[in-house]
Amino acid sequence: MYCGNCLRDHALALAMRELGEEFTLVPTYTPLLTDLDQGAEVRKGSVFFNGASAFLQQHVPYLRKPRPVVDRLLSSGPVEGILSRLSPGTDASGLGALTQSMLEGENGNQAKEIDKLSRWLKEDFRPDVIHLSNLLLLGMARRLREEVGVPVVCTMQSEAHFIDGLKEPFKSRCLQEIKERANELDGLVSVSSYYASLAGEKYSINSELVEVILPGVPLEGHSGARPGAVPQGRLTIGYLARLSPEKGLDRLCDAFSRIVASKDRDDLYLMAAGYFPRSSASWLKELTEQTKRAVGKDRVQFLASLDRDQKTEFLSRLDIFSVPARVPEAKGLYALEAMASGVPVVLPEQGVFPEYISRAGGGVLYNPDNADALEEALGMMIEDEELRSRCGRQGREAAENYFNSGRMASETRDFYRRLVPAPSPG
Repeated sequence: MYCGNCLRDHALALAMRELGEEFTLVPTYTPLLTDLDQGAEVRKGSVFFNGASAFLQQHVPYLRKPRPVVDRLLSSGPVEGILSRLSPGTDASGLGALTQSMLEGENGNQAKEIDKLSRWLKEDFRPDVIHLSNLLLLGMARRLREEVGVPVVCTMQSEAHFIDGLKEPFKSRCLQEIKERANELDGLVSVSSYYASLAGEKYSINSELVEVILPGVPLEGHSGARPGAVPQGRLTIGYLARLSPEKGLDRLCDAFSRIVASKDRDDLYLMAAGYFPRSSASWLKELTEQTKRAVGKDRVQFLASLDRDQKTEFLSRLDIFSVPARVPEAKGLYALEAMASGVPVVLPEQGVFPEYISRAGGGVLYNPDNADALEEALGMMIEDEELRSRCGRQGREAAENYFNSGRMASETRDFYRRLVPAPSPG
């Protein structure tokens, strides 16, 4: 699975390096997987807070204290590889106790992992700023700030869905830990104004600590040009996100099927790609069969996760892009990637998407509470070639001028500079 948080953070790291800054990603919990080449900006070696080790420390009290021999064994390459296949994963419903313990930081069952990380940062890396990827890592902030002695900041990006999925009493306890610890930080970055408002209210965060920095994507590979191999006379609607109910793929399939039936057009096709969790396997199988029965098996294509080259090639084949997400998105990078490829978007009028469209154009929004609105918006885009062309051009221009990782890095560096004292002359 390509995690949206990891994609954003790695794009930021690469762009910060392009600005001449030393910026290193330190993978925590799981190894980093992105669709960009991982070079010097990603720390190599064992993962801090390895998910399986953290899980073992949660359930085996003996492992909560420093055990040099056992710790070296657990962090060795072969053993870490075996443990990673037994990892508890990222499904919130079964991770309440572990999440609470991680957020309790120096008082939790994984406290020795914080000590290990703080020693490495203080003795080997010596950063000017420590930037935590998301609020679920807040448990380490207090100790890192004390031990390393530099500003600690955190990004707010999509954690609310995970927290809301926790069972009680863990959900309430985790909310309380975040409320207490977030306001101890030197600053926070939100990936959208929408999410700054949502998280600020949910976690009682001091708004003066929060800087909104909208995401940007690397432009390499996004040409905006259609490949010559695409058949003439074909109009393709595309979807690129997790293949699961919350992202609304079934809504898109239903709207597509009704458009094909009502307009009697034989030039419409649907392509969908993305990671699907095992829990969605039976749902996806039924949806695939149902959609192919409705429109014909040759009109619909479902693909698995795509690497970067496959992704940009996929996007280049589309005429319209839509992810009718049921849950409001904090950042929705897929929309920016479609814009970067010059593909007009049709998106729900919720979450971050109004911020994107108001700044960029690039597509149309529809009312997600209206059952027919998606079909009507897609139909309008299908029938109006000039609208598609104008929106595609606007999206591409917005990516070049604003929604790129270079601009995101420049604004992030400005944010850091307001927190870090300038070096003394001489």
